[in-house]
Amino acid sequence: MKPFTFEELQKILELNANEIDTDILIFNATLSYIENLLGYQLDDKNYNELQTVKDCQVFTDHENISEMINIIDMNTKLRVPNCVIDGRRIILLDPKLEGHVLFLNYNAGFLDSTLPADLKEAIIKLFVLKKKDFLKKQNSEADTPFEIPADIQSVIYIYRRKCL
Repeated sequence: MKPFTFEELQKILELNANEIDTDILIFNATLSYIENLLGYQLDDKNYNELQTVKDCQVFTDHENISEMINIIDMNTKLRVPNCVIDGRRIILLDPKLEGHVLFLNYNAGFLDSTLPADLKEAIIKLFVLKKKDFLKKQNSEADTPFEIPADIQSVIYIYRRKCL
């Protein structure tokens, strides 16, 4: 599920109906560009992974957990009933799980209700800049490099560092 759709962008910016095809391509390119800079995808997806318990905790591979569906102790094949989720870290309350391998099934990413406002604003600003750059390159033959403004870069770097 995409946390920010083209339809929502279209309502916010009141985009011209004659340019929808071009705008969709620029919007998708903008999302891909931001995801590449962040190092992870924004949309909410399901993940499965195996992690070994160390110091009564495990760390997931993906940030922004929206739902922990299931945690199964692979040593006993029983469901782990009690834990605390703190970002990527899952703190286990049962010390008997130390050294056990856990199967984690969870959803991670952003939903439309959980996408941070500053990241959404960065996407909108970057879309506007990419569209202006596209129109400028379409009307002239000079090929100038595209540079992200410092305010947008700082927002992207905040969310990139959270995932490191």
